[in-house]
Amino acid sequence: MGIGHTAPMKMPIPMSDWAAIEARLNIQDLQDFIAREIVPLTPLLDNTATDKKKPRDGLDLPASVAFIGFIITFLILMVTTPDNLLGNIFKFVAFLPLFFLWLAGSFYLFRHRIAAHIIKRNVWFIARSKALAKIAETLSLTYVASPGGAPLPLQMMAKYDWVPSAFKDAEHILNDHGGMDEALEIAHKSGAMMGTGVVIGTREQVEASNAKAAAHIKVEDGFYGERNGAPFSAFEWIEDGDESADIYHLVMVYKTPRRLYGVTQLRSRHTGWQKHNEAAALKPIALVAPAFEDRFRLRSTDQVEARMLFDPAVLEKVAGLAHGEKVRAVAFEDHLVIDVAGKDRFALIDLHT
Repeated sequence: MGIGHTAPMKMPIPMSDWAAIEARLNIQDLQDFIAREIVPLTPLLDNTATDKKKPRDGLDLPASVAFIGFIITFLILMVTTPDNLLGNIFKFVAFLPLFFLWLAGSFYLFRHRIAAHIIKRNVWFIARSKALAKIAETLSLTYVASPGGAPLPLQMMAKYDWVPSAFKDAEHILNDHGGMDEALEIAHKSGAMMGTGVVIGTREQVEASNAKAAAHIKVEDGFYGERNGAPFSAFEWIEDGDESADIYHLVMVYKTPRRLYGVTQLRSRHTGWQKHNEAAALKPIALVAPAFEDRFRLRSTDQVEARMLFDPAVLEKVAGLAHGEKVRAVAFEDHLVIDVAGKDRFALIDLHT
């Protein structure tokens, strides 16, 4: 059964792509639905919010001023500071404070420009949230635009009186569109929301570093509900790709039928293991189905439980969820957390086009 019968309007996505999206979502008449339910939302965007610039374009000037100012100042420091032990120590110590001083100064200088940019993004965020909520509703799911609410840096910034009201409004909007705290907590605990970088130090230092990094992770586009009889929660978190493109991790959290005794991790080949407190106790396990040996690797603290959990039927479902992308999974306590790394899966909604 389709989700609409209105005459389709011309859309900027090729028919082959629409067919692929419909097949992946298991729905029909998606173009009709977009024309009827999503296109009417575009008047919510005023003229200042409908340009096709990238989201960060409004921040280019403040970032450039901070970077250029820092480079010039540090070069002057390099030239004027004596080239001896004390001078080198001073230059080393001054590097980060000088950088953040220029960053803070540029932010303060251009705070109203940044505030105007945030106002545009707030309008776009609300309209996009309404659009994705309607699509989720057709799939009998609930959409959460900002899982966990406003990010910690914005919460801290919004406390200052001198910060423009746009920042405070953005914090309220993100908190109003927040939720899924339990799913986020489970995902953090599983190790699925940690990047691929290696932290060297004691266990306490590693845990403190991971906790600090987790507090600054950007999370967006959450869904929860039931599919094929299985309740689940899902959301994307973004891993900074540094010099390469950002990596979007789709995390799905399921509840296991019973509480587990051990910790079991699964990963596709050429993918790193999740970071977990029990990592030292995890031992390699041969897969029950040899046909999956060239696609997956398995390790666990409980060999019997691991093979029971990731039998051929479950491995086939995990492979289906991954759609050919890199996948990792961890089962612990009464949770199964699956992480699929790839591109932004929710970029199919572009209110500008």
